[in-house]
Amino acid sequence: MRPPADPHLSEESIRARLTTRVIGATLYVHDEVDSTNRLAADLAQAGAADGTVVVAESQTRGRGRLGRHWVSPSGMNLYVSIILTRMQPPPIITWIPLLAAVAVARTIHNAIGLPTRIKWPNDVLAYREGQARKIAGILAETTGGSPGGVRAVAVGIGINVNMPIEAFPEDLRPIATSLLIETGHTLDRVQFLASLLLEMEQLYEHLLKHGSARVMEPYCELSDTLGKHIQIELAGGGRAEGRAEAFAGDGALCLRTGNGTLLEIRAGDVVHLR
Repeated sequence: MRPPADPHLSEESIRARLTTRVIGATLYVHDEVDSTNRLAADLAQAGAADGTVVVAESQTRGRGRLGRHWVSPSGMNLYVSIILTRMQPPPIITWIPLLAAVAVARTIHNAIGLPTRIKWPNDVLAYREGQARKIAGILAETTGGSPGGVRAVAVGIGINVNMPIEAFPEDLRPIATSLLIETGHTLDRVQFLASLLLEMEQLYEHLLKHGSARVMEPYCELSDTLGKHIQIELAGGGRAEGRAEAFAGDGALCLRTGNGTLLEIRAGDVVHLR
């Protein structure tokens, strides 16, 4: 069963709701693409402006972190990539995907009052009956930038909005969810997207102006990982286990192992043990 239709994602409908100054000023809206992040990377290479946004109703090869496939059916969810090109030192770049997770969590809460948490680095989770289920994910990829040498980050955001449980593959149903499943109501995706882009712009400007110190505070408040005993499958292979003690200045996870060693983890897949 499909949920009741909400407004179609069109350039006209999105522009009518936008209140941003930079993010979304250049906007591309497609019925179907292979990947919004792939398209955004191509646009960045061609010199796309800071804040350029790519939106699609569906993706045929949507991607999540660590090369995972992102299920992207048409007309239900949000698949959006944002190109950020202002000169960014490494500590700023590494905070962008974490900042995006904060923007998603805040937008969800402001729209429907649903509390969400962030599993490091940027999986947005909803809890029901004590079980965490993934409701959104972020994939940030840097590119070499345009011929003029401007470095760019393509921030891909996938949010399960109006996706009923039967639209999920069976193996994902115990661990994934949508705003529709959690609330029982269809959301206006156009308004939700406009609110998300405004939240992103405000946080991005704050990050550029003040650095990561004051962005870390809301991230820590929303963190579902901080203070927990976790296991990490490291991106380069191997495994680490310990207590998630803090976040470093560049957003790395500081893990205190059983023998007291403090590790700084910058890429990996977290499993919360308790």
